[in-house]
Amino acid sequence: MIKKKIGILSLFVAFALCMAALCVSFDLRARAESNISSTGIFTTLGGAAASNEEYSDGVTRYLTYTTGDQDGGDSVVLRKNVALKWYTFADAENPTVTDAGTEEYFSLEIGFKDTNFTDFTVALETTQMSMSKAGKTVNEIVFTPAEGGISVAVNGVEWVHGVIAEADMGNIRIELSEAKDAVGYGDFIVSVGTSEEDMLQAGTFKNIGRYYAQYASSSADTPITPLTFKANTEEANTVFEIRSLNGQSFELVDENNNVRDNVAPALVIDSEIRQLFLGEQVSIEYTAIDVCSSSVTTNRYYLVDGMPVKETGDDGTETEVTPAFDEDGELAGYNDLASDKRFFETDFPENAAGGTLSIAFELTDGNANDAYYFIEWYADDAVLSEGHLRMVLAETVDARPLSGFYTVNEDSSGTVTSVDETEFGDRIEAYQTAVNDAAVTEDEDGNTVSIQVGSGAYFYVPSLKPYFTDATCGYTDMEFTVYYRKAGTDTQTVSGDYDELRIPVETEGYYEFCVVPTNSAGNAMAGVFERGGSYYYGDIETSNVWDAENVAVFGFTVKYNGAVIEEPEEEEVGYVDVTYTVGDFEIVALSGYETQYSLYYFVPNDGVTVSSIDEIKAAEQADGTNTLGTWRKINEYDADLEDGAEGNDNDYSWSPDSSLSFIPQETGFYKVEIEVDDKYADTVSAYKIINVTSQADIIPGTSNWLRENVLSVVFLCVGALCLVAIVVLLLVKPKDKATVEAERARKAELKAKRENRK
Repeated sequence: MIKKKIGILSLFVAFALCMAALCVSFDLRARAESNISSTGIFTTLGGAAASNEEYSDGVTRYLTYTTGDQDGGDSVVLRKNVALKWYTFADAENPTVTDAGTEEYFSLEIGFKDTNFTDFTVALETTQMSMSKAGKTVNEIVFTPAEGGISVAVNGVEWVHGVIAEADMGNIRIELSEAKDAVGYGDFIVSVGTSEEDMLQAGTFKNIGRYYAQYASSSADTPITPLTFKANTEEANTVFEIRSLNGQSFELVDENNNVRDNVAPALVIDSEIRQLFLGEQVSIEYTAIDVCSSSVTTNRYYLVDGMPVKETGDDGTETEVTPAFDEDGELAGYNDLASDKRFFETDFPENAAGGTLSIAFELTDGNANDAYYFIEWYADDAVLSEGHLRMVLAETVDARPLSGFYTVNEDSSGTVTSVDETEFGDRIEAYQTAVNDAAVTEDEDGNTVSIQVGSGAYFYVPSLKPYFTDATCGYTDMEFTVYYRKAGTDTQTVSGDYDELRIPVETEGYYEFCVVPTNSAGNAMAGVFERGGSYYYGDIETSNVWDAENVAVFGFTVKYNGAVIEEPEEEEVGYVDVTYTVGDFEIVALSGYETQYSLYYFVPNDGVTVSSIDEIKAAEQADGTNTLGTWRKINEYDADLEDGAEGNDNDYSWSPDSSLSFIPQETGFYKVEIEVDDKYADTVSAYKIINVTSQADIIPGTSNWLRENVLSVVFLCVGALCLVAIVVLLLVKPKDKATVEAERARKAELKAKRENRK
């Protein structure tokens, strides 16, 4: 019986292996589609939940969610990278190696099942082109019920094309694109419609730092959630559909609410492809992004022009392989490109010092969807040679970044004859306007006021993307040095990437600054200086930067408006009888300010039950009282008080002058309040609320049981082995003599046959 079961299993395995071999030989890969669970794509928070309709044959359904009010924490989010711009074949049905490629941009399709909301927001969080205090950019498109349908607003600017009709609100499409004269500037045109054919411009998403929205978890310094869907509701929850994202449909295809993953990963490249250098590793900053799959495999290929790939036939002759996609869609006529590949003269025809080449990436997701991408698609036409990438000797390139604010005129010998700002004077004026705008903000009443001044305050340098160029690298690959000074002070510097530029403004007054870029090869922009009526090139340094004729200088004025306490972060949960250390408050103010801390315990009103910090915050009043209860002040530690004395709260060990910590004595909610008096303006205050639960869980110490009972364990193991032996002797029947002799004869026969084969 056992032998028969093993035989059937062997046949099954053999059959499976044969089918696998057939699939390989015929290249039957599941490249087109795979049904996957829809539950792991988006995440619901708070009371939001999936609410897909019941499956019914022939009825089209999409991924559906129910959400309540966002103030209660309800939202639906996407916690993975989202592609904003990439390239694909211009003729996807007939791909060729000479295809010039075409741009693809972010697209999203949603649908509303009702209008049970006062407003519904789709928020896109990204890194930044120009740094800000928040460290990230949040762009929003908001839908609001209106007469006859739904109105649209992008970052607060109303759509000028009326409303989306109620009959069409079940399928709303959102697309991004770039203005042709502002590619790579970080601003995206937002278009809205009900199909790809009727898209109308609705506004602009601004200050986006990369061509993808990069996810960063809550533990990051700056958490980023690429996509968020949230609503303000009054009574009933609202129901909405997410129909597609970047071409990936979220139609539910079966009774298990699966979606069909049939879209390959997108290749996003943030670097501006310029030139490749002989002897240097081919390093291209890219991100492979797939909507459904969490894993992407990357294969890289290359072809040097004039150095065709050759195949050796059975007869030893070599034939050239024509670069093309074969009948199975595989790229032929290209070489594998290793991650550490460096090109040298021997890689080019006649050992030339460089040449042109094509580089291709193949991306395959975890569900076997794959696609090819040519890197030359992502390069500007001006840096290509007949559509292919250039590779040169680094020694032949002596490029330095150039400023777009001035024209440096040279004679035939390369000597500077003049520096002219007339041609680009409007650029200087435009950037100064951007600087002026960056130096002001709005107060709570909507008035325009100066940005904050004091310790921890910064002026954030606006993007210089339109104003600096380099022959070897793009703007985002450069490093920048900001030279700045305040009247009567020495020149100081700060350096960083394009999205890290800020100037400390610790005192009020007039500041001036200038920016000098350095390319990826380490070459800084050269300065032009004048001496005795003649011009010459020189290195820019702290001592001479203000004398450089080709360096534009900008200025701004800031004024102190009083101390500011930044919005406190949420505190961790506390435990009774366990010391709780309160996180620092971030104070922006001139030096010399004074602080005072107070600790309170929340006593709810009779019949009131409070279950969350959000409830308490919502009931807080401007004067520090709370409509749901009373804040009982906890006195500071006083060693002179006797136990049981009135006002003795020494058990809390609250002594803010020495440590911002306390020992909770009972469960509930505590408030730590800070007041800041800077002597120049009104006193300001802020608070943090801490939820303290029951006693902390006790983690048992290391057990010594095994060490103290080693002998008992040994005897137990020996006994178990003896029991196994007894069972074997009882159940296993020894072979009879005839069987043993037959097996010996068979083995002898096999041995003789092997000997005869030698």
